[in-house]
Amino acid sequence: ERQALAMMDHPNIAKVLDAGATETGRPYFVMELVRGIPITQYCDENHLSADERLKLFMLVCQAIQHAHQKGIIHRDIKPSNILITVNDGAPVPKVIDFGIAKATQGVLTDKTIYTQFQQFIGTPAYMSPEQVDMTSLDIDTRSDIYALGVLLYELLVGKTPFDAKELLMSGLDEMRRTIREKEPIRPSTRLDSLMGEERTTTARRRGSEMNRLTATLRGDLDWIVMKCLEKDRARRYETANGLAMDLRRHMDNEPVTARPPSAAYKLQKAWKRNKIAYTAALVVA
Repeated sequence: ERQALAMMDHPNIAKVLDAGATETGRPYFVMELVRGIPITQYCDENHLSADERLKLFMLVCQAIQHAHQKGIIHRDIKPSNILITVNDGAPVPKVIDFGIAKATQGVLTDKTIYTQFQQFIGTPAYMSPEQVDMTSLDIDTRSDIYALGVLLYELLVGKTPFDAKELLMSGLDEMRRTIREKEPIRPSTRLDSLMGEERTTTARRRGSEMNRLTATLRGDLDWIVMKCLEKDRARRYETANGLAMDLRRHMDNEPVTARPPSAAYKLQKAWKRNKIAYTAALVVA
């Protein structure tokens, strides 16, 4: 973990400050102290809107992109490994715990511990289909893209695509089958299915009304999240930066790459970007 982190230098990744060994030979490392709370907890406690959550999430994407460029896959992206600390009144995400990270380029040391055959590593609710398939040793950066999709789903909806407790209670084989074969429900549809107090609480934590929140997710955000959660990794975003750029396009009312850009869709986006000009032209016509 120390060597993996030492290769990275990014404001949204916890820094390694020192490392060594005690007199008895026990290795240690000194990391930047991150006084923060999990990203989902911070967003809920501060009633951040969908757009505010997306802005924080895009910073996380940039951090993961940096790690990938250094040849490091995190493999355990989840809220408790992304802490939010506040600097000068602004929230700053910090990605921590690269303890099960895997080097994609070369060997970190001659004693690097590789994933053993049929060893189960990761957090089930955030694991990609290829990661949960214990016969596969071919894990690449797109596994982190899947986990980022789960995190984005949770930030927007308040739940993961597959319930963590249900996965664990179903047993190992059924859990693997669910993650590999079962298609998750779209975020907007999942919101619509919430009932009673849970429905009210979810909307309040996002500073919105449920109908407005569902409308916000329906369309671009549904498509972006579902592209991250594709079972076939070839259909996911190739990079974390590509995911962040699509979210930026959504926020700027530009066509996103996560859906087929039909003529009607492009016209809708152009209308949102230039409402005044289009309205004036319509009035003149």
